[in-house]
Amino acid sequence: MLSNLKNIFAPLFSQIHLVTWVIGSAMAAAAGPFDTYEIGNFPKRFLFWFLIFSISTLLASFCGKWVKRMIGRQRPVLSDLIKVVFMSVVFTPILFVLANLFKYGSAWVGSSFLVYLQSVAAITLAVCIARRILPGFEKTPYGRFATQASAKSEPPLVEPRLTRRLPSDYEGPILRLAVRDHFVDVVTIKSTHTIRFRFLDAINEMDNVEGYCTHRSHWVARSAVIQSERNSGRTFLRMVNQDLVPVSRKHKPELEAIGIV
Repeated sequence: MLSNLKNIFAPLFSQIHLVTWVIGSAMAAAAGPFDTYEIGNFPKRFLFWFLIFSISTLLASFCGKWVKRMIGRQRPVLSDLIKVVFMSVVFTPILFVLANLFKYGSAWVGSSFLVYLQSVAAITLAVCIARRILPGFEKTPYGRFATQASAKSEPPLVEPRLTRRLPSDYEGPILRLAVRDHFVDVVTIKSTHTIRFRFLDAINEMDNVEGYCTHRSHWVARSAVIQSERNSGRTFLRMVNQDLVPVSRKHKPELEAIGIV
């Protein structure tokens, strides 16, 4: 559990995120939105906004990864509703306490708390909608927008040649390949099929699927990778079926360059 939390939050403490928090906090402290000039001098306002930015980002990241793991990408409305509820329930009390500590506004557990709750819900919903509408953020837009986007940008699904070597009733997609002696384990979302085949030939027959070797004995489909994890000094990739695939030193630089690790 602690290892999973570490893997979720560690990337957020990168230099780029810290710089973003600092710059955003400085700008908010200087502008004083939502009447935050009431807080006091610039350092005090800066600290207030830094806590708001950092805590909300950490909570939103945790919620986003948890929702993606639990229900996937194909139910965007439900995903965003869960995010709105989560942030409203978890972040609103934190915001309320910070407002009291910094003596900002007339915060008391009555109508004022309800105002904070409504504000957090509205802002979270606005961010979720913006991420679905604007390009480059979420892969699955809402409703008809998702259908239109898929029709325009995604070619018809063509199964890789390797599926011809699997039983006719197999259920795809293929998530990864692993070699054992002269056999290759073909791992799908629900089962594993073992075929007598050369590993390099098996990879070659995954011709229309974007994927990468992570190790001399392992290949993964990029779309099936959830995140990278470290355990006992070694790097692994967590797959959508919760398998952990090792990453060797030889292949790690390539995977880092494309953003998988």
